[in-house]
Amino acid sequence: MSFEQIRLRFGRSFHRGDRVVCEGRLGTITGTTYPHVRVRFDGRQISVPCDPCEVHVGAAPKIAPSAPEPQNS
Repeated sequence: MSFEQIRLRFGRSFHRGDRVVCEGRLGTITGTTYPHVRVRFDGRQISVPCDPCEVHVGAAPKIAPSAPEPQNS
């Protein structure tokens, strides 16, 4: 199944190279395997099939910036 077919069937649009979050893990889309989107999770070498309904493009978790360290004078 192609990205176009996944878009038509699930109403979700993906492209190879998109950064995504799936089940709380960050990864990169590498392709499709009927009817799944293949994601290579950060720190892994092999991509795995994921349900298109569980993959969220550009939904990286927000990290609060830390306060600057006070300087001792």
